[in-house]
Amino acid sequence: MEEQPAQVEQDQRRSSRIRHLPERYGYLITDQGDVLLMDQDEPVTYQETIIGPKSEKWLEAMKSEMDSMYTNQVWTLVEPPVEVSSIGCKWVFKKKTDMDDGCQNYFP
Repeated sequence: MEEQPAQVEQDQRRSSRIRHLPERYGYLITDQGDVLLMDQDEPVTYQETIIGPKSEKWLEAMKSEMDSMYTNQVWTLVEPPVEVSSIGCKWVFKKKTDMDDGCQNYFP
């Protein structure tokens, strides 16, 4: 009769590394670990954008973005094959504050 080797139990290794949150998110998390949600009065849909009080700024930002993509030849328009579904897209509207002078810039 052969003896089977005894199984050795191994403790799980735990990292002793100290975890730090990325600095870019630090202002969104409180000392208690709660996440702060900030509403910067940004439109969610295109409809909200064009009828909102800042519609001129948003439309200007959208035009600038489209001009940039056209200039940089981001895409080429083609007729899609019949058997292929096209991929949709969506504008995401964000206000960004300039760190130097505090001005808000509008980015789609």
